[in-house]
Amino acid sequence: MWFREELEAVIRAPREAVWAAFQDFPSWPKWSSLLKEVSRLEGGYKFRARAQPPVDLVWVAEAVRREPPEYLEFASIPGVPHNLEVKGNVRLTQEDGFTRMLLVFEGRPHYESKLLDRAADWYASTFGEPNKVIKLTFEQFKDYVEGLQAPESPPSGAPAHT
Repeated sequence: MWFREELEAVIRAPREAVWAAFQDFPSWPKWSSLLKEVSRLEGGYKFRARAQPPVDLVWVAEAVRREPPEYLEFASIPGVPHNLEVKGNVRLTQEDGFTRMLLVFEGRPHYESKLLDRAADWYASTFGEPNKVIKLTFEQFKDYVEGLQAPESPPSGAPAHT
């Protein structure tokens, strides 16, 4: 069964800065508490997120449609091992002094074993584990990008420039 998340954030940063940070997939584990690893593969990226032990969520996605710095549509790469099939899109809209970010993320467990696939589907629908990972990562992304935009404060004891 597919799950779906539609999330919206108002990010106090220019659209180009939000786009650049979003596209820097290898840096995601530096600011996300749930992403353990992001690695480049031919045609896309492999994401490994912490979930309930002993299972990590793993998805491999590629850009299906890209319109910088406004829109990115993504989907799982067929034939590459993963346990979460995904599809969705991100839309960035520049507004007065901020960027509105809309994320649509759909996914479903994907295992070779039908029994494991059914068990994972039940677990995901009962406990919402993938949904929690997506929501928290989205919130952390907003905080990360806004932190990049904050002016640096002078070292302690140094005069502030005005």
